[in-house]
Amino acid sequence: MKLGSPIGFLRSSKLQDFYKVQNIALWTAAITVGFIAVAYAKLFKLTEGLFLKLVDSNPYLVLILAPICFIAAWYVVYRFAPKAAGSGIPQIIAAHEMPYDGEAKAETDKLLSLKSAGFKIVSSLLCVFGGGAIGREGPTLQISASIFHFFGRFLKGVDPRTQVQTFIVAGSAAGLASAFNTPLGGIVYAIEELGGGQLQKFRTALLTSVIISGLMAQWMIGSYLFLGFPAVAPAGFEFLPLAVLTGLVSGLLGASFNRGLYRLSQERWKIKSAPTLALITGLCGLAVGGLFLFDHRVSGSGLDVITDFLFKSAPGDWMLVIVRILGTGLSYLSGAAGGIFSPSLAIGATIGAQLSSWLSSANPNLMVLLGMIGFLTGVTRTPFTSFILVIEMSDRHSAILPMMIAALVAQLAGAWIAPHSFYESVKERFIVHPTTSEESR
Repeated sequence: MKLGSPIGFLRSSKLQDFYKVQNIALWTAAITVGFIAVAYAKLFKLTEGLFLKLVDSNPYLVLILAPICFIAAWYVVYRFAPKAAGSGIPQIIAAHEMPYDGEAKAETDKLLSLKSAGFKIVSSLLCVFGGGAIGREGPTLQISASIFHFFGRFLKGVDPRTQVQTFIVAGSAAGLASAFNTPLGGIVYAIEELGGGQLQKFRTALLTSVIISGLMAQWMIGSYLFLGFPAVAPAGFEFLPLAVLTGLVSGLLGASFNRGLYRLSQERWKIKSAPTLALITGLCGLAVGGLFLFDHRVSGSGLDVITDFLFKSAPGDWMLVIVRILGTGLSYLSGAAGGIFSPSLAIGATIGAQLSSWLSSANPNLMVLLGMIGFLTGVTRTPFTSFILVIEMSDRHSAILPMMIAALVAQLAGAWIAPHSFYESVKERFIVHPTTSEESR
């Protein structure tokens, strides 16, 4: 039907009205995400501070506090919102990959429900109050995607032409942008982890959501850099071998962490007994408490660890690498809600600092940044997202070449150990595969 005809014009007018309503829904969701992401970040930071203040006078209190808080954080998820466990990113990937119909639709609605988002906040705050080595970024993505999914689901009820997956992708990108104040990182993440070759379907929604949520976050807390302005010396060709080495070591360790954590997670998923799960969770909390007594830097997201390296010239420490890996793994295996995004950056920073100390590098801060990129790439297998995030968080565009090299080397090295990202592996437990007529016989 030609648009010049009356019916064609009417259809065109209705389509324009649909896009206007969809844009209003996206803008409303993005504004909401901006507010909630900032509020959650402030609550998370406040809770981290309360934990440290509480155990400052009596460090051994952590041996009681950690198990209790870990069990409470796990129980909230286990009892009220099972889909809220862990990082939240695997849930988003699963929801995006499943068709929004039938049994898969019901599963998507559970994965990205507002109920799960609310209990995810509660569980993660309980975990970090017990000294858990978790981050808020992964949870922020699931919370953001859940808010966008709510609007997309409502709009689809009004107009079946609505693509709910468009809202899920836009929500994920908006969540990452507002969590780290990295709008480019949000867009690249959506393309690299979720979008693939389907970018054209949701590019406008993606850009709009990232811009609005990012502006809302900046309006509330100002324009800021997640890592500040670390001093980085010019890196010439003579530095490139160090970039390759840092990418290799951190990428291999990140991929090893990825594979090991996934295998241990599989073992936990096999356990169905609630008392057994509670016991394991309590032991995870007790172990994290013991690690805290050994090195208090094990707790929290690890941002303080990164800033100590970048701005206080803290020396590298391989024991801290081990402690952060164990603390992050145990916190995740507790079954509480909590991300591994920021903790992975902290582990990578510690690796970079240690390599810099061993090799007496004249550019230690850059080694720290490269370690962050390499380890995160090994875990998430998203090299573009990793180096763009670090560039945006630190504003060190002058070092883009060694950052890209470290990301590429980490990606290639990580493939030897773990062919898939941790999130990609975990998502399989959330995906509903439709049964065929043969399977149902």
